[in-house]
Amino acid sequence: SLANCRTIKKLEKPIRLPVWPVASGLISIVLDFAGLEDAARWWEDKVGGRVCPMMLDTIEADPFVLLVHHRHSFKPWDPLRPLSNLVLPEGFPSHPHRGLETATITLRGGLAHRDSLGRAEVYGDGQVQWLCSGKGILHEEMWSGEECELYQLWINLPQSHKYTDPFTQVFLPHRPDDSFETHLGGSLGSEHDKSKMICQGADRSDVRISRIQLAKAGEHWHTSVPAEATVLLYCRSGCITLDDQLIPAHRLAYTERGTTSLEVIATKPDTDVLVLCGLPLREPIFASGTWVLSSQAELNRADIDYASGKFGRPWEHTFSDEQWRNWISKFGPTL
Repeated sequence: SLANCRTIKKLEKPIRLPVWPVASGLISIVLDFAGLEDAARWWEDKVGGRVCPMMLDTIEADPFVLLVHHRHSFKPWDPLRPLSNLVLPEGFPSHPHRGLETATITLRGGLAHRDSLGRAEVYGDGQVQWLCSGKGILHEEMWSGEECELYQLWINLPQSHKYTDPFTQVFLPHRPDDSFETHLGGSLGSEHDKSKMICQGADRSDVRISRIQLAKAGEHWHTSVPAEATVLLYCRSGCITLDDQLIPAHRLAYTERGTTSLEVIATKPDTDVLVLCGLPLREPIFASGTWVLSSQAELNRADIDYASGKFGRPWEHTFSDEQWRNWISKFGPTL
C-alpha cells in the first residue's frame, strides 16, 4: 500500500429496485434477502431487472449529485411486457432539466434521445452522452436494444454557468491496450490552474470520470488526485481494496479528502469500478426533481418557467420523429 493513500470515509450498499422486467428484479431481491448476494448479482447481470439510484451526499460528493446504475432487458417474448408498458413506458418521456449536467455512460444497449433543441440521436454500446442543461432543456430518453446497462451521473454546474445555453455531446471513449482505465469524460489532473478552469461539457477541467477494469485478482491501478478533490468509487463487479479496506460489488465508497494518491487493488477476477473525481464547488445547492440550482427562489423560478412553456411543451414519447419535429417547431423553447 502506498503512503499518503486515499482511505474509505463511508461505505454504502445502495438500494436496488425491481423494474424492466419487474419479475426478474424481484428474483434478485429475494436472492439478496436470502443472503445469496453473489447469485443475485449474477442473475441481475444475466437477466436484468434492477435500477440502483444513489442520491449523493451534497457536501461529501460535491460536485456530484446523483448516480444511477441501470441494468434492464427488453425481450420480445416477455409475456408481462405489454402489461408493464401500460403502467410504465420503456424509458423516460420528455422532462426538463436546469442547472446541471448529465453524463450517461452506456455499457451495453443504449438510449434513443430527443430534445427541445431539435436533436434526435441513438447512442449506446460504450458511447457516452454528455448533456449540459444550462438554462433549460426538455429531453426524452427511451431504451434502445434488448439488453441495456448504463450509468447516469448528475454533475452540478457552478453558479456562473447555470444559465448557459444547453447542448449535448456524444463520444466513444477509448481504452489504450496497456491501460486498465477508460477515460469517460472530464480533464481534471493532479495539477490544475483554477484561473483557467473549464466548467461545463465533456472537457470540463474540474472533474474526471474513469472506468477501471481489472481482469485478474491482484492487478492494481494507481493515480494521483488533488488533495481537496472528492473521490467516489462504485464497484460494479468483482471486489477491490482501498488501503486494505474492502469494497465489494454493488457498493459505493466515499473517500477521505486530504491525500493525493489513489490505489485500487482487485481481490477478485473481472473487477469493474467506476471512479468519480471532482473539485468541490462549495456553493449552495438546492435540488428538487430535475432541477439543481442555488436557491429556493431559483427553484420557484424554474417551476414557473416550465409551467408557462418557456422550456417548450412536453411531447408524447409515442410521437414519430416527424410528429415530434412538428411539435418542437410549434411549441419549442422561448428561454
